[in-house]
Amino acid sequence: MTPSDKSKKSDAQVRTHRAGSKPSSVGRSGRAGEGWQAEKSALTRQAILEAAVRCFVEHGYANTTTAMIADEANVSRGAMMHHFPSRSAVMNAVVGYLHVRRLNEYRALMTDIDSPDETLTRDAIRISVENAWKYVNLPSFVAYQELLGAARTDETLAEAVGEVERDFEREFLKTVRSVFPHWKQVKSLQAAHDLVQFVMQGMGVAHRSSNREQRAKRVIDTVTDHLERIYLADTGVE
Repeated sequence: MTPSDKSKKSDAQVRTHRAGSKPSSVGRSGRAGEGWQAEKSALTRQAILEAAVRCFVEHGYANTTTAMIADEANVSRGAMMHHFPSRSAVMNAVVGYLHVRRLNEYRALMTDIDSPDETLTRDAIRISVENAWKYVNLPSFVAYQELLGAARTDETLAEAVGEVERDFEREFLKTVRSVFPHWKQVKSLQAAHDLVQFVMQGMGVAHRSSNREQRAKRVIDTVTDHLERIYLADTGVE
């Protein structure tokens, strides 16, 4: 083999090596691109759902349109339609999104309560009621009430809401039991939980009540008194 032949062979090997390595590089780049696209898609979807919640709070469920949500989320109409091809699709997705968000917000409020392991103090009881009041004033609660109102006459939405409501109640009570292991009887804890939940939710939807905060304070005092009596009767603590 002449030096010229060796040179040609070497050049051919280099070209072959380069050609063989190129697809591998492109493959890695493609996979990275796919990962970024998936992340971008997830962020866009999240932005749309968060925007829908803000629209519910500001304009109400009935007045919220997909175009309004797209503008609030700062996404194109095309991107909106890609993720949610209909108004019904985005509304049903918001139900699931709010389900997770509401649970996380409630857990954050309840786990912030500090009480001795042996005895549930009145201060801890009152803080739990005050935190329940804070909870029903969060945007997520207001938005969910809009969905509940609409679900009364929308069968598809009612089905979606019904599924998450059952799971929410289970997780809601599970959180309360983990934060307050002081209660001996589940029935007593359930009664206390129902009292707080229904009273606070009732106050929460009374947005236009006069002297709302002052009246809420009086109700919080009354509910705290009742909870303390239920707890003492449950545990026999003097």
